Amino acid sequence: MTAARFRPTLLSVALAAALHAAPSAQAGESSAMQAVRLPAAERATLTALGVADARVEDYGSFVWVKLSGAERAQLKAQGVRASADVQSGLVQVNRFLFDPITQGEPVSLAKSSAEAANGEGFRLVQFEGPVRDAWLKSLQDSGIRPLQYYPHNTYLVWSEGAALQRLESLSFVRWHGDFHADYKLNSDVLERTGRIDNVSIVFFAEGDAEATIAQLRGLGADVLDYHPAQPDRAFFEAIARVDASTLPALAQVGKVLWMGYSHPTPVLEDEMSDQILAGNHPGGTPVTGYNAYLSGLGYDGSGVRWAVVDTGVDYDHPDLGPSIVEGTSFPGACAPAGQPGSDCSGGGHGTHVAGIIGGTAAAGLTDGAGFLYGLGVAPGYDIVAMNSLSGPSWPPAGGWQEHSRVALSHGAIGSNNSWTTGEGTAHGYQASERTHDLIVLDGDFSTAEPEPIILVYSAGNSGSGASTLTSPKESKNMISVASSRNARVGSIDTISGFSSRGPAVDGRILPTIAAPGEQIASSRNDLGGSCSTAISGTSNLYAFCSGTSMASPHVSGVLTVAAEWWRDMNAGADFSPAMAKALLVNSAIDIGTPDRPNNIEGWGRVSLERLIVPTQPRLYVDQTEVLADPGDFYEITVAPADSGTPVEISLAWSDAPGAIGANPALVNNLDLVVNDDGTPYLGNVFSAGWSMTGGTADTISNVENVFIQSPSGNAITVRVEATNIAGDGVPNNGDATDQTFALVCTNCVQNPDYTLSVDTLAFSVCAPNSAAADITVGQLLGYTDPVALSVLNAPANLSTVFGDANPTPPATTTLTLGNTAMVAPGSYAMQLQAVSTSATRQRDLSLDLFDAAPVAPSVTAPAPAAVDVPLSPMLSWTAPAQVAGYVVEIATDAGFGNIVYSASEAGTTHQVTATLEANTEYFWRVRADNACGSSPTAGSSFTTVNISCSTFTASGLPLPIPATGTSGTMQSTLSVGGSGAITDVNVVGLTGTHTYMGDLDMVVSSPTGTNVTVMNQTCGTDENFNINFDDAAPAGSWPCPPVDGGTYRPFQALSAFNGEASDGTWTLQINDNAGGDSGSLTGWGLEICREGTSQPLMMIFRSGFEG
Repeated sequence: MTAARFRPTLLSVALAAALHAAPSAQAGESSAMQAVRLPAAERATLTALGVADARVEDYGSFVWVKLSGAERAQLKAQGVRASADVQSGLVQVNRFLFDPITQGEPVSLAKSSAEAANGEGFRLVQFEGPVRDAWLKSLQDSGIRPLQYYPHNTYLVWSEGAALQRLESLSFVRWHGDFHADYKLNSDVLERTGRIDNVSIVFFAEGDAEATIAQLRGLGADVLDYHPAQPDRAFFEAIARVDASTLPALAQVGKVLWMGYSHPTPVLEDEMSDQILAGNHPGGTPVTGYNAYLSGLGYDGSGVRWAVVDTGVDYDHPDLGPSIVEGTSFPGACAPAGQPGSDCSGGGHGTHVAGIIGGTAAAGLTDGAGFLYGLGVAPGYDIVAMNSLSGPSWPPAGGWQEHSRVALSHGAIGSNNSWTTGEGTAHGYQASERTHDLIVLDGDFSTAEPEPIILVYSAGNSGSGASTLTSPKESKNMISVASSRNARVGSIDTISGFSSRGPAVDGRILPTIAAPGEQIASSRNDLGGSCSTAISGTSNLYAFCSGTSMASPHVSGVLTVAAEWWRDMNAGADFSPAMAKALLVNSAIDIGTPDRPNNIEGWGRVSLERLIVPTQPRLYVDQTEVLADPGDFYEITVAPADSGTPVEISLAWSDAPGAIGANPALVNNLDLVVNDDGTPYLGNVFSAGWSMTGGTADTISNVENVFIQSPSGNAITVRVEATNIAGDGVPNNGDATDQTFALVCTNCVQNPDYTLSVDTLAFSVCAPNSAAADITVGQLLGYTDPVALSVLNAPANLSTVFGDANPTPPATTTLTLGNTAMVAPGSYAMQLQAVSTSATRQRDLSLDLFDAAPVAPSVTAPAPAAVDVPLSPMLSWTAPAQVAGYVVEIATDAGFGNIVYSASEAGTTHQVTATLEANTEYFWRVRADNACGSSPTAGSSFTTVNISCSTFTASGLPLPIPATGTSGTMQSTLSVGGSGAITDVNVVGLTGTHTYMGDLDMVVSSPTGTNVTVMNQTCGTDENFNINFDDAAPAGSWPCPPVDGGTYRPFQALSAFNGEASDGTWTLQINDNAGGDSGSLTGWGLEICREGTSQPLMMIFRSGFEG
């Protein structure tokens, strides 16, 4: 996970202020005029205002018109809601933004040779409004070939100059002009001098790519590889070494469209985290049992193939080897016989990632809390191993699409990609982003039929600043994943400090979603490399690693399990990439602050449980509807199955590829418009994590959500409107401008039905008392069939009486449980059943019945007057009959006047969660409760263990931290004397220098061999360190650079040393994982707290208070 060796710069954008405002032959358009979009029903309003029909473009469901300021004011005064299209007149090409009518074209732009001769070449055509199919056909009929949509309402075309003259008479053409050579040069090559090792050159092939390659070579370009840039092979991409001085000449080649920098090397970005995804974390603390959870779920990813595009996968690892079904070794990467796609020496990253997706934990090894090491999210999945990141070519020979082509050839439906192309942060929408958008639509450019593939990418490790997503994560169609914290390092509801943040350069909310990525235990490559520091006691099979590289495979694992579930529901069919994204965001859990959506967590943390086991009915539309033109729409009417539960609606679509350098990158603009019984909502208009009324339609994102926190309970209209359809979102169907989509509606029903809710599900009763509950039978979409109510599995002699046993919706009735004196005390599970013509529904009920208060329990541990009791002791007692629960209290006095701890407990043991004072006498008691009353208390006393703390400091410093890649290991030792079991270890005074903190991991080792990584390749390009580590430090990431001398939580918990003997030699090992940067360790120490023997109280007074 070594960071890249460059300092990225922001994309330079030439704004309108720098543009020439020369008059144009087509000038005359008033700057006061503004394009607006209105519902079609408002056409009559425009007529009443005197707006001539000739000014109005009718798109069916909406009209588009340019209005003066006075006309817009009149509309506003009449309460007409108009959506302003303030950018409609602007043309944005790479780093240039201009209005060709009111400002003219940018000054001093050199034309390419073809344009200078008025011959064939690239030109731009801007339309008066959202692009229609018919308008593009008119161009084709005039001998003009449309190639690519550009913002806004503009098309790149291939044409002779003379053919453009035929456009003068077409009313829907606003402007046409040349595509200048300067448009072709991206800012990241303009800022370079001398030889540039990797330049991406995108060019128009027109069936003869070799001719252009020869032309480029003739101008001095050393072409390393060239390949199709899109499935129809209209454009190709060449990767070449060029001298910066030749860029102007290369830009003069008529078929060259764009040139930008392409980084020559790749950059890389346990059960506990699985249980976070499963929702098995009461109070924010995960519990063990993920295998049992999957067994109950019925899905574990079996039969689903998923590609790991990385350094490869270790065939020799017992958790992974049996699951590898296919693989490919890329040219120049290691290729052991019979192990295609194997992880190479110095790799390791791919093995760790593959284990997170679905390691089997075959070794059965656990941590101290019982969590299985190496248990991935989808242990039944089939691994497709790919080791392109271990090869010498970057991008791989054949281009980025070689990854997807190989994965698809092996039967994978998706791939995990925990790496960056290396082109920097805030990269915007460039060639690599465009290619990945195309890949999602069609991952094999060599076949006639489109083959979509799901791409899951790490968001990047360049946080915590804004706009730090690494390339190509600003692609529209992939799923980008932020890193949330694991329970080992902090609150699971927070985002890692290193995790890259959005927004995208064009303002889109990114990343898509978050998943655990900090201190993740997974499989370790036996050949070393990244993630190579073995966890103590795991036979070198497992290692901890952190990064968004560890977050994205969690999402890949969730999608693998979800794919098996989806196939089960849909006759073996796979969901689309758009549906995969819609399911993820629809079921995500909003964590921390700020509220969703935001550019830190995206739409929230992924939830396997909410995705596969929704608590309410859910509707799906997966690319069965096609919107072909602006104004087309899809509409359904639904109702909430439970009006007391939010309605959550998600729309996602795999958008047509945008132009290289486009800002915004969106081509086909769909709007999610929802009306809840007269209350309107627009997609992505949120406040405090929920949809709000008002706002404006989102014009830049291809994910839109409406989450209604408190639905009306009546009919809801869900509408997907096509506002602009300017590109091919449905490849190979004969229409070059169309779009399909995925829609998920949770807590939604489409047919008349009823709902069933009960205000009390759990009853605790003291006989002979009765108990009652209110039952509501709700009505959906006018449902009026009667509903028969009954109670199943009631105990003998219990009476169950309904106020109305056959209510007609909507209705409210009661259920009374009586005759309890004739029922034996005990716990009973029952079901409330409702039967009607539409469905049978049940709600689980429980009854705890008692006929007397419990007697007092007897305390069993600690033994009375016990000494040397741990600071967080385990308390236990006997169980009397008829107990509903217990209350435990701890005080510093026998009269319990100063209670310092209390808790409720269901069983007969309780782990004290607070840390008590050392060498202190405490008194504790427990009572049993039930609905009939409370028992007398039972109690005892104990004295806690004595704790003493000492600080030990290393000598023989400073020591150099060598810059020798993965062999760059520095060790410093210190000796600790004394005895007693460790209760706490803190790292103090850790100081030193280094010119690239992202290269370093720091590991503290105890005399018994336990290893704890306190810092793991964080803070990227920042320099130096001055930091302390304490598990008890406040939650949150340390600053970058970590030089403030503050105390923070370590990467791994130092509590791993607790209980060990402290005496002996302790070691600090600093590993420099890359060459090129160096530094030195100048100081470090350990504060170690150890158990002693509890002292009599009088001894304490003499030692601590006498002069």
